[in-house]
Amino acid sequence: MLEPLSQPRPDGPKDRAHRLGEAFGDLIALASRSEHLPSEAGERPHISITIDLDTLRRGVGHAVLDGDHYLSAAQTRRLACDAKIIPAVMGGDSEVLDLGRTKRTVSVAQRKALHTRDRGCAFPGCPRPPKWCDAHHVKHWADCGDTDLDNLVLLCRTHHSLIHHSRWQISMTGGVPTFIPPRHIDPAQLPRQNLLHRPPIAIAIAA
Repeated sequence: MLEPLSQPRPDGPKDRAHRLGEAFGDLIALASRSEHLPSEAGERPHISITIDLDTLRRGVGHAVLDGDHYLSAAQTRRLACDAKIIPAVMGGDSEVLDLGRTKRTVSVAQRKALHTRDRGCAFPGCPRPPKWCDAHHVKHWADCGDTDLDNLVLLCRTHHSLIHHSRWQISMTGGVPTFIPPRHIDPAQLPRQNLLHRPPIAIAIAA
């Protein structure tokens, strides 16, 4: 199962150990979407993350996991792209004043529509199919980005992390995601599309 997922890809040279590690993460991500997983307290496997709203919006700082372990705010923003969110209002002494209901940011119907539109990871040159992908908010959910198709894109785990931790930008052109590379990759920052899953669409480039 690991070998086919750990083959070298054109998006950057990595040693075999690194590729196997990423492949294992991909297997876990795929398994987490299975309908046959065991449940914990009546729910599918889950984690609880506590983070201040301003820290989540800025993406700078850290969040707290169960057991007083820490996770970076940037990693938390990525997880919040496609997860069940339970908002909690805390008092000055950290007591819970109000606990909201779970909200799934991307519905099953929206995910099916994304599968039909993007047909796989939308990042240029990535061959990963839809089942290996997360739903990413172009304007981050933490920044009040809407959860609708015009603000969503399918990204594999590797490119989802890249978008959150680099200067790549995404724009929507005719309802299709296009990617703007950082200047150190392309000084002209010409927009790119993934042509492996769908034919190109015309992109207007400013003179």
